Amino acid sequence: MKRTIIATMTLGLLCAGLAVAQNPDEEYLKAMQLSDNCQKVQALEAYINKYAGQGTANEHWAYAYYCLEKCATKPALKAAEYGEKALGMAGIDGETKLLLLATIPGLYDSAGQRDKAEAAARRLIDHGKTVGDAKTSAQLQAGGYELIGQFAEKAGDVGKAAENYITAYGILKAPSISKRLNGLANSLYKSGKFAEAELVFQKFYDADKGPESAALLGQTLYKQNKVDKALAVFKEGYARKKTGPLAQNIAVILNAKVKTDPSLTMEAVNANIEAGLLNAAQQKNYFGMAQNLFVGQDKELAASYDKIKEHNEAIAEFTKSYNAKIEGKTEDDLSATDKRILKQLEANIEAEKAAIEKIQAGQKGVLDKFNALVAQARQRLGR
Repeated sequence: MKRTIIATMTLGLLCAGLAVAQNPDEEYLKAMQLSDNCQKVQALEAYINKYAGQGTANEHWAYAYYCLEKCATKPALKAAEYGEKALGMAGIDGETKLLLLATIPGLYDSAGQRDKAEAAARRLIDHGKTVGDAKTSAQLQAGGYELIGQFAEKAGDVGKAAENYITAYGILKAPSISKRLNGLANSLYKSGKFAEAELVFQKFYDADKGPESAALLGQTLYKQNKVDKALAVFKEGYARKKTGPLAQNIAVILNAKVKTDPSLTMEAVNANIEAGLLNAAQQKNYFGMAQNLFVGQDKELAASYDKIKEHNEAIAEFTKSYNAKIEGKTEDDLSATDKRILKQLEANIEAEKAAIEKIQAGQKGVLDKFNALVAQARQRLGR
């Protein structure tokens, strides 16, 4: 009898231990405590296979985190489908819902399900429209269009990619979207598809009229040797917002054009000054170009640099003669003729120095005018 009671108690304890081990809540928590993401995903899948449809407290979270956890070996399609299932279940909080909406499109795309990827991205856009916070709403909508653009670009549909990137940028002028558009432009340039690029970025510029779209369209035109059109676009964009890249593009074009059209000299001078002020790392180069152009338009001043060079060469020759005359001699060794020649050489050297000072005084007046132009540009740009 005693043995029977003990055996019964032992069996009861074993059953109780088994029940504890099979508790779904504990199995879920044990899975979530795994530090290795791929092991966690495997444990969550085991949990789902065992408890799906049984109404356990954590079933919706298991689907959600299977979708969200990063693991290279996780099947993308299954992860997307599990994410969809989580979205359809009660109990998912708003933050997790946003993560799922943002993650699912990429998973479908990785699985080669482009149509489903785009549909999922549009759900993100639609959800963004319902969000009360304007900033968050814009981020979600722009993010959805950016994703659709990525999927289209990956599939080689340049027109659709551009259209969605442009829509996204119109909603939210984010650096990531600008980067996508620049990347698209570079891809088209490398393929030599300049005419196609022009159509794309003309559409972008028409919709945006900002510095980014002006820069892209202008560069596309410039690469097709449509220099005047490019300059007009750069100037129009710069008039709306004075940015470093636009200032550089304007200066580069004017520096080339002024070689055949001197009437553009002062415009080129000011363009280089502003490019220098807006691009600190290259300021020295642009200021140098501006100063050379400014000085060069004054023929007499430009010639003065050659004159200074001539005077310095004369000083060098007089000095050489002077040193040769006194080399190895003391004052007593010098004859009256030597002293007379040395005195004349000294006078010649001083005369050449005086001539240089006079020229430099004239140069200073011109350079003061140039510095005044720089000061005016600083004031215009608030620098």
